[in-house]
Order: sequence, then C-alpha cells, then structure tokens
Amino acid sequence: MLRVAVESAAGLPKNKLGSPDPIASVVFKDEKKKTKPVSSELNPVWNETLEFDLKGVPLDSSSYIDANITMTIGYEPPAGAVTNPQDQQDGGNTAGGEEGDVTDGGGRGAVTSPGEPGHKIRSRTRKHHRLANKPQDFQIRVRVIEGRQLPGNNIKPVVKVHVCGETHRTRIRKGNNPYFDEIFFFNVNMLPSELFDEVVSFRVYNSNSFRADCLMGEFKLDIGYIYHEPAHCIMKKWILLNDPDDSSSGAKGYLKVSMFVLGTGDEPPVERKEQDNDKDDVESNLLLPAGVALRWVTLKLKVFRAEDVPQSITVIPYAYVFQSFLGASRRSKYRISFPALERTQGAEGLRSDICIYSGVKKCWPPSWFLNFFAYLSHLKDSDHQTNNYYYLPWADTKPVIAITSFWEDISHRLDSLNTILYISNRLQTNLSALKSAVQSKATDARLVEIWLKLINQLMEDISRIPDMEGKPNLTALDIQQKMLRDRALENIMKGAKHLFEEATDVNKCLSIIEGWLDKLKQLAEEPQNSMPDVIIWMLRGEKRVAYTRIPAHQVLYSSYSEQACGQYCGKTKTIFMKYPMDNKKGLKIPVQLRVNMWLGLATEEKKFNHYAEGIFNVFAELYENQAQVLGKWGTTGLLSRSKFSDVTSKVKLKQEYFLPPVGWEWEGDWRVDPEKTLLTEADAGHTEFVDEVYENETRLPGGEWKLAAEPYTDVNGEKVQGPTEIECPPGWKWEDIWTFDDNRAVDEKGWEYGVTIPPDDKPKSWVAAEKMYHVHRRKRMIRPRKRIPGAKTAEDTGDAEGWEYSSLIGLKFHRKQRSSDTFRRRRWRRKMTPADRVGASAIFKLEGALVTETSVKQFGANTPTVSCTFDQSNTYHLRVYVYQARNLTALDKDSFSDPYVHVSFLHHSQTTETIRSTLNPTWDQTLIFKNVEICGDPQSLAQNPPIVVMEIFDSDQVGKDEMLGRSTCVPIVKLTSGMDASPKLLWEPVTHKNGPAGEILVAAELILKTRGNDTELPLIPPKRGEKLYMVPQGVRPVVQLTAIEVLAWGLRNVKTYQLAPVTSPSLVVECGGESVQTAVIKNMKKCPNFAGNVLLLKVLLPKEEMYTPPIVLKVIDHRPFGRKPVVGQCTINFLEEFRCDPYATVAEVAMSSKAQVLLPKTVDWWSKFYASVGESERCRPYLDKGYDTLEVYDHELESAKEFMGLTDFCSTFKLQRGKNESDDDDPAVVGEFKGSFKVYPLPDDPGVPPPPQQFRELPDSVSQECVVRIYVVQAIDLQPKDNNGKCDPYIKISLGKKSIDDRDNYVPYTLNPVFGRMFELTCFLPQDKDLKIAIYDFDLLSHDEKVGETVIDLENRLLSRFGSYCGLAQTYCISGPNHWRDQLNPSKILEQLARWKGLSPPRSEDNGNTLTFGGRLYCLSDLGNFQSFLFFCTSLWWLDKLYCGIYCKLGKDLQPVLIHESSYFICWFQGKVELTLEIVNEKEADEKPAGKGRDEPNMNPKLDPPKRPDTSFFWFTNPFKTCRFIVWRRFKWLFIG
Repeated sequence: MLRVAVESAAGLPKNKLGSPDPIASVVFKDEKKKTKPVSSELNPVWNETLEFDLKGVPLDSSSYIDANITMTIGYEPPAGAVTNPQDQQDGGNTAGGEEGDVTDGGGRGAVTSPGEPGHKIRSRTRKHHRLANKPQDFQIRVRVIEGRQLPGNNIKPVVKVHVCGETHRTRIRKGNNPYFDEIFFFNVNMLPSELFDEVVSFRVYNSNSFRADCLMGEFKLDIGYIYHEPAHCIMKKWILLNDPDDSSSGAKGYLKVSMFVLGTGDEPPVERKEQDNDKDDVESNLLLPAGVALRWVTLKLKVFRAEDVPQSITVIPYAYVFQSFLGASRRSKYRISFPALERTQGAEGLRSDICIYSGVKKCWPPSWFLNFFAYLSHLKDSDHQTNNYYYLPWADTKPVIAITSFWEDISHRLDSLNTILYISNRLQTNLSALKSAVQSKATDARLVEIWLKLINQLMEDISRIPDMEGKPNLTALDIQQKMLRDRALENIMKGAKHLFEEATDVNKCLSIIEGWLDKLKQLAEEPQNSMPDVIIWMLRGEKRVAYTRIPAHQVLYSSYSEQACGQYCGKTKTIFMKYPMDNKKGLKIPVQLRVNMWLGLATEEKKFNHYAEGIFNVFAELYENQAQVLGKWGTTGLLSRSKFSDVTSKVKLKQEYFLPPVGWEWEGDWRVDPEKTLLTEADAGHTEFVDEVYENETRLPGGEWKLAAEPYTDVNGEKVQGPTEIECPPGWKWEDIWTFDDNRAVDEKGWEYGVTIPPDDKPKSWVAAEKMYHVHRRKRMIRPRKRIPGAKTAEDTGDAEGWEYSSLIGLKFHRKQRSSDTFRRRRWRRKMTPADRVGASAIFKLEGALVTETSVKQFGANTPTVSCTFDQSNTYHLRVYVYQARNLTALDKDSFSDPYVHVSFLHHSQTTETIRSTLNPTWDQTLIFKNVEICGDPQSLAQNPPIVVMEIFDSDQVGKDEMLGRSTCVPIVKLTSGMDASPKLLWEPVTHKNGPAGEILVAAELILKTRGNDTELPLIPPKRGEKLYMVPQGVRPVVQLTAIEVLAWGLRNVKTYQLAPVTSPSLVVECGGESVQTAVIKNMKKCPNFAGNVLLLKVLLPKEEMYTPPIVLKVIDHRPFGRKPVVGQCTINFLEEFRCDPYATVAEVAMSSKAQVLLPKTVDWWSKFYASVGESERCRPYLDKGYDTLEVYDHELESAKEFMGLTDFCSTFKLQRGKNESDDDDPAVVGEFKGSFKVYPLPDDPGVPPPPQQFRELPDSVSQECVVRIYVVQAIDLQPKDNNGKCDPYIKISLGKKSIDDRDNYVPYTLNPVFGRMFELTCFLPQDKDLKIAIYDFDLLSHDEKVGETVIDLENRLLSRFGSYCGLAQTYCISGPNHWRDQLNPSKILEQLARWKGLSPPRSEDNGNTLTFGGRLYCLSDLGNFQSFLFFCTSLWWLDKLYCGIYCKLGKDLQPVLIHESSYFICWFQGKVELTLEIVNEKEADEKPAGKGRDEPNMNPKLDPPKRPDTSFFWFTNPFKTCRFIVWRRFKWLFIG
C-alpha cells in the first residue's frame, strides 16, 4: 500500500475572475486520484491521505509520482519484498501536475528511490510566467541532433516526432550512431492546461523494415515539463529510448534533442549548432522514461603518480588530478607538489599525495637507481655522399645520467615476467633456426641437433620459474596468476617430454611448438605492473622533438637469477626514437640511439659495478661568458647575462659557490676544458665534402632582380659568408671551383623562385619556372673538397684559450672565431672523486646533491655532469651483403618501383645501386665499411653488436625519393682470424608504417682488425663495375641451370586502364634476370586465351628453396602509337609447389568402373541422395539393393585435397596494379591470369638431351559454347533475416550476362531449405567462366535481402582432369539415377588419359577379356565389358562437336528412347524409335547372322510389332495433312471445277 498525505499549497496563481477552487491530483502508474476542492482559496489546506494499492508489487527505483504540492509519502512494502541495495537515494524526484511543478533535478522519470514511511521528500517550486486560462498561440520547436548506440545491423534509422496530433520525420540516415541535426516546428492554439497535458513523442524506426519490428525505441515527455524548465526549453539533452511494451528490456539507444515551448512574446534561447564530438557524456546529461532506471555502480580510483608531465609546468606550484567517469567528475583531495627530484629531472613524475602527506617515514617505497650512457647517430637527413645522416661525435666520452626514484617493490612479479620472456625469446630463436633448417633442406643430423637443443633448453628453462612463497606485498591476484602460470608451464613441460620421447617427424611438431610459443606470450603479461616506463626525450632548445619509452622490466636487475634480469639490463641496445604525435606511423626515424641501461634497487647498487664499462668521471662545471663590444671582448655587452653561468647562460653561478656533496671530495683545481666533441663542423667524419652557399636576389613584381638584403644564406635562410670569403679549412683541398647546382628542380641557370608571404621574409616553397609575381629567387652554389690524408684539420686545432664562439646567444657554437661572432664562452670544470665509495655505483648518490650557496631552482643546475670515458677504441671492418628483395611496395604508376638500399651502421652509411622497374630486385652487392671505430670491450660487443639498418627507397626522377620500408640485420662478429663462422644470407622482414612491406635477403659480418694488419681480412669480393663489389662465393647461393615451363592459358576479368579497356595484352614472365613474352591476344572479347600456350625459360636458380627468386608476371597492353603500359602484375614467391621430376610418369590408374546395369524405376535420384547423406529411413529400398552412393563433401570441391583445388591443369593468379596509396593490406585486384608452371633442373652437360616437355596434349584454347546445368539440392544453416529467426530463401543464378530469378519458388520459414531445382543456361567459355549462385530472402513488401553468395569457376571445372564438370559414376549405368553423365565413355577417357601421361594407348586382348594399360594387365571380367562402352554415345555437355545420337538402355525389354538432332545448343525432338540391342561375341554372330538387305530384317533379334492405337491425331499437327484429309477430301471437286 502506498499512502500519499496531501497537506497544502501556497501562492496559487489567480487565472480567472474571483478566487479559484483548487484541487490536488496525484498520479501513480497511470492511476489518478484527486482531493476534495477547497472553495475560493489561493493557499488551500487539504490534509487528506490518498492511497494506492500496489497489488503485491514492491516499488523499485523506476517508481515516481506526479504531484504539485507539499506531501508526505508513506510506503509499506508487500510481504516478502526484498529491498534493492542498488536503489540509492540521489534526489532526482520529478513531480508535475495541474497547477505547478515540483522537482529535484533530472527529468521526468529520473532515477528515484522509494522513501521510508513518513520520510519527507525535498521539493522546490519553480516560478514561471503566469498564463491566462484561454486558448493561446504556442510554438513547440524540436531539434533532433544525433543518435547513439541504436540496436541492429545495417540499419537506416529515421526519427518520427509526434506533437498534438501532428507528426514530422527526419531524413533517413545510416548506421548505429546517426547524425540528423534537423528542427521541426509545431504551431498550436489551445488552452495552456490542455497543452501541458500533451506529450512530445519520439519514435525511432528502422526504415529498412516495414514489419512489426521496425520500431526501435520510443520516448515520451510532457510539454508542461518542458515549459516549466528555465527559458521554457531543454537544451541538448540525451533521451533514453526503450521498448514501450516492455520497460524492463533496457535501453534501446540514445537520442540527443533540444525542445522549446514558446508562448506569445517569448524569446527562444540561442543554440549553437556545432556538431558535438564523440566524447560527449551521455549518462551525465540523460532523461529517463518512466519505468526505466539506471543501476548505481561505484568506481574507486587511487591516484599514485603522474609520468612525463611537460617541463613547462614546473613553474606551477601545485597541480590537481581530475577524473571523469560516465559523466561524474572528481578532483584529487590533496594538492600535489613537485618534489625536488622530479623538478630536477624535468618533472618526470608526480608523487602520490598519500606518500607525501602521510608523515610516516616507512610509507616511502624502496629506492630504485637508473643509470644509462649513450651516443646518438642518425639525427636527420644530410646531403653528403659518405654519410646520409648527421650524428653527435661523442667519440670515447659518453654522457651518463643517474636517476633515483621511489616505487613499490614488485620485483617478485617482474622476476617471473622476465623469466617467462626469457623462455619465450629463447624458444623463438631456436624455432626460427629450426624453420630455417627445414626450409633449406638441411641434413637429418643437423635437424636432430637443432631439435634436441630446442627441447632440452625449453625443459631446462621451465624449471627455473621463481617461487613467490614468502615474498612481501603478495595479493590474491599474484597467487591466482602463479597457479595459472604453473599449470600452463606444466602442460608445456609434459608436451616437451612427450615429443622428446616419441616424436619422429620434425615438420609435424612445428605447429605444436608454435602453440607453446603463443601460450608463453600470453603468460608474459603482468596486470599489476606499477613500474613506469623509462622515457628518453631528445630536445632542441626547449622543444621536445623525439622520444622513446622502454618498459622498466626490460632493464631491471634481479638478484634471483640471470634469467630474471631484463633482456637489456646492462647491455647496449639500439633504439629507434619516434616523433611525438607522429601521424605517419613511423615512416621516418628522427634518431637512432645506442644506450646502455641498468635499473636496480638501492640495496643492490654495487651490482652495477659488474656491468659498468670504461671509467666514470664526475665534474662540476660552469661557463664563462663574454661579449664583443667595439672590437673588444668583455662582460660589458652581456646585458642581463652573468659572467659565469650554467650551459643555458640563464643561471648565475660562481666557482666559490660549489661544494662537493657528502662522501665526495675535489680532485684538482678548476681548469678550462672545452667540449671538443660537440663543436665539430658539418664535415666531421667525412673524407669528401661539398660546401654550399645560397645566393639570393629579390625584386618588385615584374621588376629587375637585385641582390637581397642578405645575399648569401644557408638552406634555412641564415646569413653566411659569400663564396669568395669561404676559405678551404686546414687539412682539406679544393677539388673544383664554385658552380651552381643544376641537379635539382631549377631553371637552366640554377635559379629557383618563390613568393614571400608576410610575416615571413623568405618563401616557404620554391618552383623552377619564373612567373611575374615571383619576388624572390635563389641559387645553390657548391664546391667540393677532399681531406688530405695525415694532415691536421680544424677538429685537431682550436682556440688556445678554450673559447667557443657564436654570432648570438643561443645559437650553435663553433671553435674558430668568425667575423660575425659577437658572443663567446668557455667551459670550466672541476673533477670529483668518491671519498668512501669504490666503483661506478658511486654515481647514484650524485643526483641533485651538488651544494651551492644560492638556491638554484633550475633544471640540472645542482647535479654534477657524469661521463664514461674509454681508454681505447677498436677498429672493425664491416661487410654487408645485400643480395635481393621480394614483395616490395609498388610506388610508381606502372605497378613497380625503382628500389635502392641505404645501409647504415652507427654513423657510417652507404648506398647500393638502383634497380629499375621491379618489386623483386637483385642487387648482388657487397658494401664495405673499412675502418669503423667502436669503443668498449670486444667480448661484450660480440654478444650485443650494433645492428645494421637498411632503408629501401624508390628512386624518382622528379621529386624526393619515397621510402619503401626499413629492415635491420645483426652482424656476425669475428674477433679472431681463425673463426670459421661465415655469414649466411637470411630473409629479414621489411616494415613500412608499422606494417609488413616485403623481405630482403642480407647478411653482415663485423671483423675486429689488428692494428696495422689488413692481411687477415677476407679476400676482396669480385667487382661488377668500377666501385661495385658482388656477393662472394661461400656467401651467395649455389645456383643450377633450371627450366621453367610456363603454361600461359589466358587472362580473365581485366579491368580498364586509364579509362580505356585492355584489348591487346601480352604476358611477360621474369625470373632470375631472364624473361620471356607471349604472343599478343588479338581480341580479348572473342577469346581471352593466348595463342602460343607453352613458353620455356632457362635460368640459373639457387638450389636451396629459401633463396629462390620469385616469378614476376607482367601484363602489357599494346596500344596505338607504340604505347605499352603495364596494366597488371603478379609476384609468385614460392616455386616449391611447381617443382617436378620431368622423367616421372604416373602408371597407376584407378580402374573402378563396373559393368553397365539397368536400375528399376522404383529407385529415384532422391533415394540415392538420402542414402549418401546417411538418412537411411528415407531410402531403405535403395540401400537394400546395394546400389552406388554419392560422395557428399562438406566443403567446395576446390577445397578437397584429392582434387588439388581443381588447379591440376592451371591455376588462377591475381593481378595487381599501380601505386598502393591506401593503408589497406590488400591492394586492388585488376584481373586474373590463368596458367601454371613446371620447374625442373636441366643437365649441366650440353650433350645430354633435355627432358621431355611437361605441358602436352593441351585442349583447344578457342572459345567454346557450353550448356551448364545447375542442380540446387538444399541449403544448410542460412543466416536468419526475419524477426521470427527464419528466412524465406529462393535462388538467383547469374552467368555472364544471363541470369535466372527463382523468386516464385521460395521456401518459406526455414534456414535449411530443400530446393530440388535444376536450372539450365548456355554460355561461352572462358568468357563467362564465373557462375554466381546467390540465396535471397523473400519479402513481400520490402526489398529482398541477400543471404549469401558463392562463385564457381566453370573453366577450372571444365579443364580439370578430375571430371569435376559432371562427376564420374562408380558404375557404368545407362539409366536411372546412376546414369553415366560424362560426355566421354570410359574407354575414351582412358585413351585421353594415356595421351596426357605420354603412355601407350590401352590394348584389348584375349577377345576383349583383358586390357593392357600403363604396363599393367587388367581383367575386364572384374572391371566390366569395356567394348560395350563404344556403342553408346553421345553427350550434350560439349556443344562445339555434337552428333545425332541415341540414348538407349540394355536389356531384354524394349525401351523407348529419344532421337536428338543438335545444331549448336538448340535441340529439337524429331520423333521416337523403339529398338533392341543384343551384344554377342564373334562365334554367336556367325551362328546368328543379321539381315543383309536380301533377308528378313526382323531377325536376330526379332522385334515384335509396335503396340500403336487405332486412331492417331498426329496428322492434326501437320497443316499439309490437315488440308489433305479435311479440306481436299471433301472439297477437291469444287476446287477442280
């Protein structure tokens, strides 16, 4: 029972003469109750209780009451009702009635909670404009903005808005999140009280359907509720759609709307029409309909730390953390400050407010130390010949950074994670080696060796998983995950032992091992990893230009075991940095970084000494600054700069301010120590260099050119010296005079032109053609120079006092003073040594520990500089063998590219030659890097060598070369000359925009050189040109003369090229540098087959399959004026499936046909079908007689292994074309090539005759007319399309330009229809080779939907030698369901097979009782009487050569058969004949001779007279007979007379 106590109301409006008689009404669940009226009172008091019978149904959170006065609600729940704990009170009561509106947030039907008995509901009354109680003009405006999460697939929603009897609908949109943005206006004239009782109805329909399920959702809202909102409107609210018949069904989507109710004189509020983004919260701005509730959930989020906060916010003293979840927003409780540690390191993180403000010392997590030293290369593009990239020449002094941070100790989790990753990586390496050995066809002994190594190492590694027992900070998830991992590893261990004991075939075990590897990768995930990543930024000034992030566990040190350490802990790793917000998906790499990192607990810091290389030096440093004023250097011109400062010249410092940290002491005094390695010029590391200067001229539009204000600049527009002022540096000599560079997009004089757009003073782009509006031009002047061997260069000399110069503060410094320099500085350093700490681990106590008298709050100001110096470096000799690539991306319009490879190793780089018009280039080139200086221990380098980076570009004659992809290769390191290990060419993946882009076959070896001894190096490879070295023997693959027979059958479905059809194509086949071309197809429409089908290509191919180059197919169209564009191409990567033994013949032929039989009429085809699918109850007579059954496949014939995909004659290869500009993995298919290949070795001795041709006895390649019969038996498990979960399927068939629509014979209400239909079409093959069979769903009113479709290649079925065009019966039957259907009888098929195999034709012996075929003797008594096969012809399947024939049945009884006369594909019935045939042997034929014209013909055998009726109407069908018997017989005398 629900009791509502109605007390009183106050301040009622007076809407008519006299005083009103107010009545209070309460509506609950469509039940309305009223109080008694109070006469003439504006402040009535009722004090009445209204009761509502709940009928045993308890209230829930969707219950609400419409009322308009102060009330008390009492609720007595029914017996046995359970209180819902999710129903929480959160305001949101909605009230509305006749005289006012009392609400508390939300909208009508907002989430409410049932109150306790006697509980007061908080209420508030809105003041609104008083309306006269008379008919007035109102305008209701409804704006439908967008929808979200509408249910269904492939829907086209439309919204219908109904207001006061008038309906408007939106336009039809597509998708589940449609955007409408349409406004509807409804003008009414009615009483306000009546209008406010009306509702606005929103209904969303699926316009694709007109059935009962077309309504997707509905929402209703009182107009009075809208009017009583502020400004009489609801702005951009989401409304929840639900099923009006089932309110408990949940949300049916959301609709965003705005609604306005405007009376006379009301001004509508301004609403912006911008399209809202996808991040708009729905739940926080939602109106709920009656009966629908949202259940409350609680999300708890603990904020611990922020990572990688931009350095610019270090000036902000405090920061807050804001959270938003489903529309609810919160702010962190405490202000989070930046501690000194984070401020020193550029705000790398924010500490948790819990740790900072707890005041308890033990709350701090353990300390972690991170150390790394690095050097950079590959900074950006350079135009110099020897190095394609700039680099930082840190030489033997590497910068070192040590960071201390505080994090939770989760080493027990990361130890297990690293151990599993170690197992996974080791298994991956061994598996790759095993696959490589299998692919290269290694010996069995080698395979067994690799196999045993894989299994033994796997079992050994699994036993080393760390145990978590007794570890601190364990959670329930840790224990559950440990159990999960143990079970998975135990199963892998059992499987490994089983394979170790019982495996016999390595190839069959590869899939099992790959499954183990996938399982290990799944286990290598840690959901409770609270350690942040290591982030490295590259800065240019104060701008961050590149970054990289390394997971902390990869560099983590563990004392548990070596396997538990991160895979890069204490090891030098090559890292590719990325651009921030890179939209090109890694197309370009800004920096290549070599870094050595170590991360460990503070208690294990001394373990770092074991990993440290070189000598660690610690210095305090500052810079002395001077400026030049009136030709004199001093401090006068420094202005706001200090005499002594940090490296940025912004922080004032003095030598006497510095004090060593605790535990450290000075070693020596302050001294000038210039940074020589960072002051090198652009020619550093080069033996040849090109100086460049840009000459600039300007003019007014249309005027004459004059020298610009800055006549000579660099490429960026910065002022430089003129060509006459530039002197040749020491240690260099000029190679030529100054000339302009014409190898660019310039005019004949080397100028390029541009337009200056303010506020820029230099053009942003340049063109080669001069226009009248051009106001700026420039010319690149170049002059080459060469280093003099042994001479000292500017790198070896410098300012004697250690000064470095710059034209302005903040620009790049250089060593030698120039005339434009106005600022100089020099570095002062003082070395420190640890007082009580030994080893490199002492650096961990230096961070932020350098004491100064003044408080310096600047990045890095109070941290000493640490560097690692190597006493000596080693010289290495690198050789990179670039052999070939395959499957590169096509970037040219002719479907190919012009690839070349740029190979980089550290800061050295070289480039291969360019191969034109290919996606599978063979460079066969060796790149030699003679003297490569590398610091560090050679043994450590051998374990982690620097990688060789290969970048493949497409050479373009116009414009910049485009990148095709990037790959890496790890070189083999040889430390002694006695090492026998030789590099092996391997296929390395090529990636482009983080996706696969082909493969490249490379190898590399890095050889340690003994100083002054080059004789131990390998022999110089043979040359192919002046500077091109080939891949030497021992590395390059071993080749063999091989024949490739090409069956070029024809082209199919070739699309237009450049808006013109392909009419006269030819095919070019390339492989291994050799090519062959077919004849031109004269007319593609009449016959798309090649005239000469078989081509022969002799080429040197590697013996190892993994090195075999691909076969490239190019389709060329011969067009007028000699144009021959490539209209399609295809690459066949693997030739293994086409290899064959040219001398092998297949003599075994399955002879399973039985003698001919005649089946009784009581057995039909359906009996045979049901017997074949196992439905014995429907075919019992057929099974009892033991007749043959069908072979029913659960897949298409092309998928049956025994039929070889029906490609035994020829295969179908997809043709592709042009530049793949989209990001799709599959480029567009523009046609198909029908053909096949046979690959076999040729004898090395030219005197030995070549093997026989493999493609022989080919069918005619002309176009042929055929009849196609399609038997559609049934369909299985169709997709439902109707709302009842069924569909009404029918068949559509199309072949070429012909189609059949069997819509009238649809099968209703089923997903497994039995059609039993036969369709017959005629076609020309190969033009109409694709037979499309589609199933559609029959709909009476709406458009029929496609259920599914399949395409059958009829040409493959016709040409296949498996008889797949009609199927061969097991028994030779001449009638019934097992009737022989092939166009050739068995003897003809046998003869044809003999011709295909190159065998002797079959011979019948012993009076036809035996048959000799393929060297074997067959007894025909078991196989059937083959002689009888010759009497029965023909078939109507192949219609180019048809003969009149008789279909007859053997037996004693006479059987009527049809006589057919065929002309092409039209058959006319010419009549019937009754006959009998008797097959006799030679002896019986002599005893019973047949009639010879002089004897009675009706003998041997004797034919009884036919049983004909006495009266026949056949004469009526002939008009001449009609005239004779009817007209002429009766009226002939009349005609004669």
